[in-house]
Amino acid sequence: MRGRQGGGCVAVPAARLQAALASLSAGRPSEAERQLRRLLRAAPEHAEILHCLGLALHAQGQHAQALGFIERSLRLAPANSQAENNRATVLNALGRAEAALGALDRALVLQPLDATLHYNRGNTLMALQRNEDALAAYDSALALRPDFREAWQNRGIILTRLGHLAAALANFENLIGLTAKRDDIRSEAHANRAWALDWMNRRDEALRACDDAIAEDPDFNLAHWNAAPICLAMGDYERGWRELEWRWKDPAFAPNKRGWGQPVWLGEHDLAGKRIVLFAEQGFGDTMQFCRYVPMVKALGAYVILEVPAPLMALMRTLDGWDELITVGESVPPADFQTPLMSLPLCFNTRVETIPAPIPYLAADPARVSAWAQRLGPRSMPRIGLAWSGNPALKTDTLRSAPLAELAGLILPGFSYHAVQRDIRQADRPALQALGIQEHGADIGDFADAAALIELMDLVISVDSAPAHLAGAMGKQLWVILYHAAEWRWMMHRPDSPWYPTARLYRQAVAQDWRSLAARVAVDLPGAVLRTGLPSA
Repeated sequence: MRGRQGGGCVAVPAARLQAALASLSAGRPSEAERQLRRLLRAAPEHAEILHCLGLALHAQGQHAQALGFIERSLRLAPANSQAENNRATVLNALGRAEAALGALDRALVLQPLDATLHYNRGNTLMALQRNEDALAAYDSALALRPDFREAWQNRGIILTRLGHLAAALANFENLIGLTAKRDDIRSEAHANRAWALDWMNRRDEALRACDDAIAEDPDFNLAHWNAAPICLAMGDYERGWRELEWRWKDPAFAPNKRGWGQPVWLGEHDLAGKRIVLFAEQGFGDTMQFCRYVPMVKALGAYVILEVPAPLMALMRTLDGWDELITVGESVPPADFQTPLMSLPLCFNTRVETIPAPIPYLAADPARVSAWAQRLGPRSMPRIGLAWSGNPALKTDTLRSAPLAELAGLILPGFSYHAVQRDIRQADRPALQALGIQEHGADIGDFADAAALIELMDLVISVDSAPAHLAGAMGKQLWVILYHAAEWRWMMHRPDSPWYPTARLYRQAVAQDWRSLAARVAVDLPGAVLRTGLPSA
């Protein structure tokens, strides 16, 4: 955030205002707040004091109060682009990105050639998942300031999210050329370059890029965290699980932490007679993949408390190994240890050849299966469950989710197709209707409903999303259709999965070519479903 000296209705000693600003610049916001409040008592309508007091409060995490003072300042002196910029920063801290965007637009009317304003607008658009608009904002910032390194960094991130991987790679390489060694921006560029190379399926190079970043900064958490999925995809589970623990040092990951106070168990202590909380930290699919470890923790003699998101509660009742099941947000019973589910492979020293796969470990509730069977009606042909898109908030969603129209080649006569994902994107609705895929979203209340629906399918075809993990954990016949550089859990080149023995993997030969992939899968459809037969339900 930036402040500037300026207007007000009452004169104040310039030296005292400068002293307050110096305290703020020196990282002493509480001292600056005391100085500014004394000045404000003498000049309660002084725009610059109000503005700077807002900055001091924001620096202390008091965002709501900060916003009030900055807005009071703007009412007194509305033509202040930096106050609008700072209002946007505070609004973003409050999670009000749309309002922040309005503040930045007003600032840009006043200062259209300010590269920092364009950059901040790009950051806000990125938070709103408006990636194309964010890219345009970063381009505007760089047109005004070609050496704006932070704009190059975020531009590369957006290009990667959009799947423009070659452009992203060139972007990061350009940024590395702009920076000196041992520079934080340079280390981050190496780590982000590794991310782009990973999604280009150039994983040897990606790992070297991570190692370049680590060589410059051994404690750089992003480089270690980016190395984790690369190592895991390549089958180096020994390093991969260890590197994955660096996620907890990333401020962006902080909301996934739990403040319960118990030490984290990573396999080093005897659990016999101890109480441990195992908790879901990431997506629904991750939870379904790693809950298989819960019975293994129980087998160590622990009393196991399992915390999961509400949509998974009913489904997790079919899992063995827990003593208490609680929902995220409930009070946590007393415990000796806590462990996130995705740390359990490290706890058990998991290698590719020792992945626990006691399939099935999740099941559908018989009463719900019966209710769904009545909804679907008599079975006249083999049923295929289809899931083609996942959570749009995922940063790589543009790569792993398929436009439904591009999977039209999967729709063959003689089969009944059912959407086993709850949410349907508006852009996919014309294809959904044209292809005759039956939608059940309104009736899928939670994952126990999804399990019951999947139980009635002869085959599930899914992109890398929660329905794939659910079908795999249930032991259903599963075909996973994967983008060119599939995520680490599907490893590289394999047509099968050690995590889900009933799964068959189909990978894009060319990045983002879903049509050719659908045609390949369609060739195998008749024989595969005929081997399954027609269950009576």
